[in-house]
Amino acid sequence: MKKLIVYGITVIFTIVILGNLKLYGTEEANHQIQTNEQNHLQANARVIKTGEIKQLQTGSIVDTMQEVTLEILDGEYENKKFTTMYNLSYDIDGKILGYELEVGDKVTVQISDNELGEITVTVQDIVRNTHIMLMFGLFLLSIVLIGGKQGIKAIIGLLITILAVYFVLIKGIFAGYDAIGMTILTAALVIILTFIVIGGFNKKILTAALGTLGGVISSGIFASIFSHLTKLSGACEDAIQLSMNMTTIHFNFRDLIFAGIVIAALGACMDVGMSIASSLDEIKMKTKNISWQELFKSGMNIGKDVIGTMTNTLILAYVGGALTLILLFLACNMQFTEILNKETIAEEVISALAGSMGVVFTVPITAIIYALLNRKKTYYKIESENKINGKRSLKL
Repeated sequence: MKKLIVYGITVIFTIVILGNLKLYGTEEANHQIQTNEQNHLQANARVIKTGEIKQLQTGSIVDTMQEVTLEILDGEYENKKFTTMYNLSYDIDGKILGYELEVGDKVTVQISDNELGEITVTVQDIVRNTHIMLMFGLFLLSIVLIGGKQGIKAIIGLLITILAVYFVLIKGIFAGYDAIGMTILTAALVIILTFIVIGGFNKKILTAALGTLGGVISSGIFASIFSHLTKLSGACEDAIQLSMNMTTIHFNFRDLIFAGIVIAALGACMDVGMSIASSLDEIKMKTKNISWQELFKSGMNIGKDVIGTMTNTLILAYVGGALTLILLFLACNMQFTEILNKETIAEEVISALAGSMGVVFTVPITAIIYALLNRKKTYYKIESENKINGKRSLKL
């Protein structure tokens, strides 16, 4: 167990080191971003006083504003206090309002000054990372308490996945490398390293890895074909708004559809691949003389039960992500076909279906690979039937 943990930690640090090598060339881009924002300072602040809620009208737009007094926690204006208005409105009609700030809440602010030396402080976001990290810590603790030694292995696999996605996939694409190639590389790294950490290296792990890789590639192929047929641009509303601020960096949003679908389907395909391989390995151990045809048939029978739940998992995950949009479209009296034709919804539907097809194809790929790797070999021994006292004879 100690060797396993050391191995996992070594792998993690290897990925971190590789990710921090100057292969990505992001330093210049970061410098450019800083240069473009040199008139604006970002800082953290704490709410020390809250005021009344006001309705401020600008033309035909009415915003709900909250007066707050902030203490800057870092940077050039550390310990200085400013009073500003926090916009609670998310839409022009005031139908969607954010949470009111309370004393002690931490926020991120943008501090700007003009030619007259007047300082303007604008609340950008509420600081949420502390609570997110707390939840993540509770998640890891739950895995260890319930999963025991296997839970520790699962955590190592999870950390490998997170680091590989960030340092290989995200940083690689950000640096300008091909999104499809980086996605396949990341998926292969996650599959191989996670399965080795969980179960070592044997026929079962090899089968699960190859089956999973085949499944996610199938998912990506279907995603590419149908995103092309439906003419998806890959640019959602948030992406369009953020891309307006990009001056030196450009992404291929169509390739990012492939990347997003493959990474989203990866976990489900790994689950199915390992389930099929583990089940067949158990059958093989209990039934020594089973043929490869019977192994394949058993794998397909097991996979049929797994497919039902795993495809539901992916479909429900994507529906949950698009639920708010679907309800808003229905509130606008749009027909089902109109909603389906919206690019944002169409992308979610294609993502869900392509991911589910990846899960489906993982079953036969994993089953056939395991069956072929464990097929029974028959040896034929030719002996002379003419023997005298156990020795061969030339007598006819």
